[in-house]
Amino acid sequence: MLNGSPGTRVASSEPDVAPDVVQELVHSELHGLKVYAPDGRTFLVNAKDDRGIAQIYIGHAGQADLTCITGVQRPGGPKPDRFKMQPHWHPSGKWIFVAVERDEYSPPPLVGGNRKLVEGWLQCGLWTNMYAVSPDGAVWQQLTDFRSGTPGVPDGFTGPAITPDGTKAVWSQIVDGNIFAYWPFGRWELIVADVTIAGGAPAFSHQRTITPAGMHWNEPGNFHPDNESLLLSGSVERDAQGMDQYILNIRTGQLRNLTNSPTVWDEHGVFSPDGTRIIFMSAYPYRSDANSSKTLTIKTEFMLMHADGTGLQQITHFLQPGYTEYSAADHGIAACAIWSPDGRSALLSRLEFPDYSYWTIRFADRGR
Repeated sequence: MLNGSPGTRVASSEPDVAPDVVQELVHSELHGLKVYAPDGRTFLVNAKDDRGIAQIYIGHAGQADLTCITGVQRPGGPKPDRFKMQPHWHPSGKWIFVAVERDEYSPPPLVGGNRKLVEGWLQCGLWTNMYAVSPDGAVWQQLTDFRSGTPGVPDGFTGPAITPDGTKAVWSQIVDGNIFAYWPFGRWELIVADVTIAGGAPAFSHQRTITPAGMHWNEPGNFHPDNESLLLSGSVERDAQGMDQYILNIRTGQLRNLTNSPTVWDEHGVFSPDGTRIIFMSAYPYRSDANSSKTLTIKTEFMLMHADGTGLQQITHFLQPGYTEYSAADHGIAACAIWSPDGRSALLSRLEFPDYSYWTIRFADRGR
């Protein structure tokens, strides 16, 4: 279990901080999100097919071929033309949890006619349901029944984060889309559930709310190896654009703010496999510009820090001339990161709304 007082921002140049040295930052060979299974050999790729529909593909280390497991209709599964997003492996490696675009939902009038805007909101979790699918795509299990316009029924989710022992899942679901009351993302509840295998497929039981007080916007990252410390993006201020990185102990309810920057946009944090480091996206490098933490003018880079919030280090420079990853024609922002199984590299996604490009970052071996 992680203990201690909230961390503070510490420059990586301080002598007591051992920074991770960035050895290489290059464009990924894949045009999609690559997530390794627990065995470190099988992986999935979340990418668009020839029709522009986000699908799930399965691959194996040392083999070039990818197999789409979501492009045909399966019993109990979603339609092939529905977007599949946010894939997460169950620690057993036998199931993939995925967000799927629902057949019926109600985008706002100004959004409904613009498929690009709809796609962007889908990526944020709106208008989705959660499914579990076997890695061969043969078995599907719908886990939620979310709907639009029904009081008391969520309209989508982000997550889930699954404990390393596979017994619990945490996700955030939107329960009130009134952005005037809950600016700017609506009200979201953080839910924890027990994960069981019933009838040969995953099921949730004992669902309960663990939303920290006042945190109307919240988004799970992943779990520390201790099975109870959840990395969480959230905000207790009315303006959720000042979200921070928190650790929430799902057993005790203890909440610790790691970044303590209510005017800076910090999001999408993920623990390294050993739980010692965190990659997240942040407007911190651009904090002198108040607009860098606003929804329509956001500017972010990927940052690295120790799990206690110290040792802050900027590891990308997408928006800063003079760096290899900078492009004058492409003003994409840092989005989400996924660590490699050995913790020596990570896949970074850069958002050019609503599309993504992908980069691989490798750190120098420090004898891990």
